[in-house]
Amino acid sequence: MENITHSLIGLIAGESIARTTRSPQQGLPSETRRGLFVTLTVIGGNLPDLDLAWSSGDKLRYLLHHRGYTHTVLGCLVLALVLYGLTELWARMKHVTLTRQDRREILAVALFGTVLHLAMDSLNSYGVHPFWPVRNRWMYGDSVFIVEPLYWAAAAPLVFVVRSWPARIILGLVVLAGVVVSLTPLVPLLPRVGFLVLTIALLAVGARISARAAALVSASVTVVITATFVSAGHAAARRVESIAATQLGSAQLIDHVLTPLPMNPFCWDVLLLVIEGDRYSVRHAMLTEAPALLPAGSCPILPGNRPATAPMVPIRPSVSPDIRWLGQIDMSRAQLTAIVATHCDATALMQFVRAPFVTESGRRWILGDLRFDGDRGGGIATLQLGPPGHGLCRSSVPWMPPRMDLLGGTK
Repeated sequence: MENITHSLIGLIAGESIARTTRSPQQGLPSETRRGLFVTLTVIGGNLPDLDLAWSSGDKLRYLLHHRGYTHTVLGCLVLALVLYGLTELWARMKHVTLTRQDRREILAVALFGTVLHLAMDSLNSYGVHPFWPVRNRWMYGDSVFIVEPLYWAAAAPLVFVVRSWPARIILGLVVLAGVVVSLTPLVPLLPRVGFLVLTIALLAVGARISARAAALVSASVTVVITATFVSAGHAAARRVESIAATQLGSAQLIDHVLTPLPMNPFCWDVLLLVIEGDRYSVRHAMLTEAPALLPAGSCPILPGNRPATAPMVPIRPSVSPDIRWLGQIDMSRAQLTAIVATHCDATALMQFVRAPFVTESGRRWILGDLRFDGDRGGGIATLQLGPPGHGLCRSSVPWMPPRMDLLGGTK
């Protein structure tokens, strides 16, 4: 998720914990405790992205190190301990006395905030590997778009809860930004109306109930939004597997990448990865889970979901209202394996790539990931490879390549 959402989720979590748990009789004052919990969950909810400090500036380094060590359970524990230590330092500087119960709560809230970041990032198709160093495989939620304004709407009741006017203004502007996004052509009429009704209702409720109730409403709506998309994602996966079983013939489906559209649990961007002998194919489609209300042809295609570098070819139009085929790319598995084996950067990139493609540009090979091939200047996971060779390679990371099933190993 992007950091606006991480911050809002942290705010909702901090307010909910502080207002639904009783402060110790001999400990921090209630308002100090509440402010501290909110600070810990907001900062902790963004802290794993500290890896951007050493992963930015180089495309390959970014792909291999962002959502790396800090996006693991072990990394979150270390970050929580650092956050706890900084809180102890703050207490000494401010001459604030912390009881044993205060310290236990502070450590628990700091850990919850960092793990919450990992949990939210695990919901989309980008992937995480949370159990390093025990298990180095990527895990994908395939359930929530990386920018989901419904979470912004969930924070609407807190506009009337946060104490400072600057915080209220910022929170109000974020909710308003969600409304603006809902009015763009990227959001069909049905999800747009749903988003606007939800936002207005939450603002109205938040203005009339207690701060404790408002925090609980925000938290409950956040959980319901997440559960809705996760359930819809499982249903979409089952539908895709059913379509593959009836339309792929003797070809084998090795993976499907699912991404919902923003504010829209009905429309799903789909990549089907298929192998048949030496032939490896990726099919791109739009799937709808409500064909009667929102046919696949009415689901918009986000600019970032339009492959630009990969040479996709048209697919025979589907007669089914629940899926619209957008394109397909075919390549040789042996050729892909040979290119990866003879290019250091390709070997490293394949520790991230989930939906690989290769194509020639002049005398150079281009290797990329169809999940992120929407930029004609080169997607974030697209590299132009240099001459082949087995020279000194850049140091890599321990992540297991997602596509070992294409590279001659087992996934």
